[in-house]
Amino acid sequence: MPYNLKPVSQGGNRSIDELFSRNAPNGKFRIIGVDTFDGTDWVYEDVGTLEEAKKFADKTGAKFLKIHVYNDKGEHMYEAGEI
Repeated sequence: MPYNLKPVSQGGNRSIDELFSRNAPNGKFRIIGVDTFDGTDWVYEDVGTLEEAKKFADKTGAKFLKIHVYNDKGEHMYEAGEI
């Protein structure tokens, strides 16, 4: 599907906050992937520590693949990868 930043409810590719929340469960960190080429996004997993999430993000992020880490309040804590 071509890149379209609109939410999925409006015919776009962005799922965050519509099909899933950026908020991790209590005391955890949510790792979210974003394909910057086509605009899709998804949850990889929820992990117990910020260091674990950062390690995953650094290992997985790549060109056209941004990895974002959010805490249980939905606050952006870290990112890796390239646009």
